[in-house]
Amino acid sequence: MVNSLKPTWTDSGELLVSLDSLMEILSSFMLYVTIAFAIVAIVTLVCTRKVDEEKRKKTKNVLLGTLIGYTVTTVLILGSIKLLYQIIDEKINDKFYLVVALLCWVVLSVVVFLSTKNKHAKFARIFGASALIVAVAYAVVLVVVIPAKKDYYEPLNKGGMYAFTAALVAVAVVLALVVDKAKHSDTTKSVSYAAMCIALSYALSYIKLFSLPQGGSVTFASMLPLMLYAYMFGAKKGLIAGVVYGLLQFIQSPQYYQSMQVLLDYPVAFGVLGLAGLFNKSKLLKNATVRFVAGCCLAVSFRYLAHVISGYYVFSSWAMPGYTALSWAVVYNLYSIVELAIIVAVAVALFSSKAFRKQIAIVE
Repeated sequence: MVNSLKPTWTDSGELLVSLDSLMEILSSFMLYVTIAFAIVAIVTLVCTRKVDEEKRKKTKNVLLGTLIGYTVTTVLILGSIKLLYQIIDEKINDKFYLVVALLCWVVLSVVVFLSTKNKHAKFARIFGASALIVAVAYAVVLVVVIPAKKDYYEPLNKGGMYAFTAALVAVAVVLALVVDKAKHSDTTKSVSYAAMCIALSYALSYIKLFSLPQGGSVTFASMLPLMLYAYMFGAKKGLIAGVVYGLLQFIQSPQYYQSMQVLLDYPVAFGVLGLAGLFNKSKLLKNATVRFVAGCCLAVSFRYLAHVISGYYVFSSWAMPGYTALSWAVVYNLYSIVELAIIVAVAVALFSSKAFRKQIAIVE
């Protein structure tokens, strides 16, 4: 009789339902905590405007420490539950680990490059070029060798998909190299801020306002910390941080239908968010808020295009009745624009604070 009362998880579906419910409860709770923390932080900064600099600095450090602690806690708790869900749901396979290996290589390469570029510039240049070649070659092998999940996920036209993807990436890189004028020599600070902003964006990505049935979701401005990093340190570093974040997003929700689709929907789509920092030194745009909002609009437009290319070429079979493959990809991915509106609203509120503008103007 006693043994019969013990809970048994003979059906993995029951456990998946429980984990999904737990994720929803925790995500909703984290949403309210995030909103409350943002309000408290803004009110605190406003109320301490006239106190002496020492007390104000201590207040900022407390808020920053609380933010980091909250971020790490959120990532560890929700990330562990999500990973457990994916393992039980058998979404973790060889393809998943191949992409994780790419992420590890990218992160390791960035850390080594940034750690050596000041004291060992020649080594850093050689290592950086070699690491980039290896990463690109690895990505090419993923695209060419690994087949699509099903025959109907094979691209409608591989040549067209590769050409549009290459053009999108090339334009983003050229813009970052040519237009971006930001310079910042403090490697320690840039790496520290990158880690914090990536972690915060990753944590906020679990706090979803709503999810779409075919993938994608609108979150509580999860892209904002990453975009602020790009604004502070420039588009070039923003692109690198975005690629790392995109690969982390794949680990969070591994949707692997076709190799180029993975590159488009993750490292490319989130990497181009670094373009948010493109106008931080613009002479035409004098207002800091306008500079940032303009960069955000450009960055999200590039992300939207990445998803549209993926949606059209790979997910044509998902088109709703009455839509062509292209029109459905164009309409469905408009959720990115909804999230942009949320980001702009939050950004305008933040930039209205003189203390906030002063805090992020570390590149000026």
